[in-house]
This record gives sequence, C-alpha cells and structure tokens, in this order.
Amino acid sequence: MFAPWVIENSLRKLPPRCGFSPHLANFLLIKKCATTLALPLSIVFNDSFRTSTVPQSWKKAVVTPVLKKGNASFPNNYRPISLTDPFSRIFERIICNRIKSDFAHKLSVHQHGFLAKRSCASSLVQVISNYNIILKTHKTLDVVFFDFQKAFDQVPHNLLLNKLSSFGISPPFVAWFSDFLSSRSFSVKVNSFIDPSSASISSGVPQGSVSGPLLFLLFINDLLLSLNDIPHLHVAAYADDIKIYSHLPSSLQAGIDLVSTWAESNFLPLAHSKTGLLRLGSLNPHHQFLIAGSPILDSNSVRDLGLLVEPDLKFRAHISRTVALARLRCSQILKSFKSNNPAFYSFLFKTYVLPILEYCSVIFCLSPSSHLSRLLESTLRVYSRKTLQRCNISFSSYSHRLELLSMHSIRHRRLKSQLLLLYKFIAGASHFPFLNTYVRLSNSPRRPMSLVYLSPLSDNFFSFTVPFWNAITYNVNIFLSPSQFIILLDSSITRF
Repeated sequence: MFAPWVIENSLRKLPPRCGFSPHLANFLLIKKCATTLALPLSIVFNDSFRTSTVPQSWKKAVVTPVLKKGNASFPNNYRPISLTDPFSRIFERIICNRIKSDFAHKLSVHQHGFLAKRSCASSLVQVISNYNIILKTHKTLDVVFFDFQKAFDQVPHNLLLNKLSSFGISPPFVAWFSDFLSSRSFSVKVNSFIDPSSASISSGVPQGSVSGPLLFLLFINDLLLSLNDIPHLHVAAYADDIKIYSHLPSSLQAGIDLVSTWAESNFLPLAHSKTGLLRLGSLNPHHQFLIAGSPILDSNSVRDLGLLVEPDLKFRAHISRTVALARLRCSQILKSFKSNNPAFYSFLFKTYVLPILEYCSVIFCLSPSSHLSRLLESTLRVYSRKTLQRCNISFSSYSHRLELLSMHSIRHRRLKSQLLLLYKFIAGASHFPFLNTYVRLSNSPRRPMSLVYLSPLSDNFFSFTVPFWNAITYNVNIFLSPSQFIILLDSSITRF
C-alpha cells in the first residue's frame, strides 16, 4: 500500500501551489522532490501504519476561520478549516483511497457528498426529479431539512471507531485512526498572524483534512440506511446536509423521530430551530410535524445545497437573486478594469460571473422564450454590449456580440451542461441511483444512443433533456465516447 512508486505518484498529483503548512513544507516543494522523497516516506508510512503510531507533528493543525454567512463579529458564523501537515495528507489520501475502493459499495446510495462521481448537481437533479414525480401522482409532498450543530466538530471518537469496526474496516486501519484522532491540537491563524498558543481537541474530525470527510460519511451512514427502511420515505444527503420527504405524514414523522433519536444517541445535536419544512403540492393537507415535541415551522423557501427551493419548484427567487449578484459582479468588473481587448473582458466574465450564473443551472428546465430564461440571458446581453462599446468595436446583434467575444449564450451553455450530465448518468460516469425508473437506452441497433423516457406524467430534468438528446443523436449509429459526444453537442446545439 505504501510502496515508493505509489507514494511518488501521489506526490506528483499534488496541486502545483505553495499553500501553507504548519512546518512550511509546501506542496510545490514536495512535488518537485517527489522521486527523492518517495523512499524515505515509504519507510515512515509503513512504520506508522505497522505500529499504529502517528507522528506528533501530523496531529497539529493550524485552523483558519472561514465566514459561512451572517455577522462577521459572531464566532459561531465561522467554519474552522484545518491546515494540516502535507505528509499526513499524503498518507491519509492513500489510506482513504484504499478504504473507498474496498467499502464504497456499503455507503448509502443517497449520500452524494465527498464521493467520486457524486456532486451537488447529481443530488439536486435526483431530488427535484423525484419531487415532481411524487407530486404528479399524489399532489402533495412534505420535505424536512435537518441542520446539525457543528457536525464535523462534534463526532465522538469512541463511537466513530466502533462504527469503523462494525463497518468491516480491518483492525490495523482502525488502530491507526485511533491514534490519529487522539491528542490532537490546533492553533488559530488569522490573515498572516498565528497564535503561538495551542488548544487540545477531544472530539470531531478535522475539517480541511483528507480523511475527515470520509470518516464523517462512515459515521453517519447507519442513519441513512435506517431511514431507507421506512416505507414511502425518501432520503437524500450531502455529507451532514440531510433531507427526508414523503407524501405520507406518518412516514415523514417516523423519519423525523428516527433522526432525532439517532442524533441524541450519537451525541450529534440537531439545531431544532433551524430544521426546515417545505410543503409542496396543491392538495397538501398541512399536517403538523413535531421534532423533540416542538412543531416544525413552515418555510416559504429553503436553501438546499446553495439552491433556493420554493414550493412551486420554479426557482424564481433563486434566479432573481443570482442575476442580481451577477449584474453586481459585472458592474464591479467594468469599474475596476480598463482595456481595449474584448478577449480580456470575456476572460473576466468567464472567471467571475459565469460561476454565479451557472451554479446548478442544470436544474432549470426553461424554454428559451420564458421570462426566467431571458432574465438569465440579460446579464450577458448587457455586459457584451457595454464591453464592445468600450473597445470601440461595432456590432449588430447579440449573436454577433457573442461571436466577437468568442462566447456562447447562457442558454447554449446550460443546455450543453444538461446534456453532458445526462450523458454521464447514462454512461455511469455520474451517480444516479434508480436511473432505470426514468430513462433507458432504446433497443434499436440503428440508434444505440436513443433514449426511452419512462415517466411520461412528470415534468423533470429527464422529460426536458431527453427530446434534445434524441434529436441530436438521431443519426448516430454507435455509442459515442465523451470527447465525441462533446464535439457532437458543439455542432448541434445551435439548432435549438
């Protein structure tokens, strides 16, 4: 597991940046010395694993507080990110890759956080599509969103180690993690100042470490599996962001009670006041749900993995806020930079504005003439006009402006992203459990990429994208590779 060639490959995959570490050995230096360091690190790593002893320097972290949201003067509004020893990170990456390869199949299919082929987009497409199918059938759906208090920092080490053993992880791995989690300490870094004093850590998995996310997924996995056993209850998770939903109030209440009991017995307290309830459907009976004896209050909207979800599932408020932020960013760019080069302004837009407009935009199933589609497009329309005017370049239309800036429209990019995500689902490159309840490949040997949509009563991601997919792949007689499919998209999307 810790052969020199394995370690050398891991070192060469390090990001080419300096970064920060407690003893100032940055990634760039380590990466350049990969061949030289591989053998001595192999000896150290093998000895550490064999004796279940972690060097004390690996247990020291420098914590940087990162503001989540809210008032910057309140310490509770910060997330502590641990900057750990780079050699410890390399060891953790090797050991975590081994655990994932051996035990990934035991993790809940509904967990989308910190795992290969899974993302916020895959999670949101799954749950929003499922919402729509349930609503078409039952006309009512209630969704409860849970919030754990400082989840990563509260994990009890003894419970975690017991769960690792019951999960089937071999004793040498458990023993190493036992020593890794014990006697840890941290100092606080704010800007360039590091507090010379340190504090001990008695619980939790270090945020910012390599193994922390995986350890947390293993800790919470039994909760997700237990929730899956409740009839007519659906669950989705992204690390500690858990939501459950059902059209049956009794099933949802059973799920709420299970989560509350699990949180208490696992010493991972819930923030009951932050538990959210979203009621969907025209025939929703507005049943009252209780958590720890207190009613859960209704929400007009809930932010789910950064996406503002409203009861009508139209995302009007989210898109309006997104466009407002994107326009503000465009204004800041135009005030801060002066240039006669249109390529420069194109680069700035792609770097600072597109990530805002395109975050989880694959969820938006919008016709080109809809108000929300035109609203999303308006940011680039205005920006392209102002930048070309500043560059003293004449233009005639929006499409001409995009050509001069070497850019595609927001709708073009969104549709391409949607079709690429659908390709990943079909090809198994992105996680989507129970895909065969939505679509399947046709049996036609002449059109091997044609899809059959299996939920005709529902409006969702698949009902929107499958017609485009079938139109684009109509004359394709083999299943295309990813690069071939991208070329096909670039040449075909303009038709729509």
